[in-house]
Amino acid sequence: MTSIIRLTPLSGGGGSQGPHSYLLNVDGFHILLDCGWDSKFSMDYINELGKVAGKIDAILLSYPDQLHLGALPYLIGHFGMNCPVYATVPVYKMGQMFLYDTFQSFHNVEDFNLYTLDEVDIAFD
Repeated sequence: MTSIIRLTPLSGGGGSQGPHSYLLNVDGFHILLDCGWDSKFSMDYINELGKVAGKIDAILLSYPDQLHLGALPYLIGHFGMNCPVYATVPVYKMGQMFLYDTFQSFHNVEDFNLYTLDEVDIAFD
């Protein structure tokens, strides 16, 4: 039996300095490989993720920074995603701390309402 595998770049790659996000489809099972967001929190990247959000069966995180997992709490809070999120233990722990720090840094100087700390906790539950 042959598997059908398709990789669709949503953002990043090809020498791009933008956030990384790819949709891997293996026999109809959709895995979101990273869900990055740029440092300006551009909604262009979120709009691309929103087009496939309803199809995603699992999320796999590869690196604990904004460009690889920055949009995760937004996806949880605004698209109601409740699929499993997979990462190594270091990516899991450092990613969660990174998102806490990002939230606190922006929340302390402006009205930051793109995601909450509760959504960060749910993303890493």
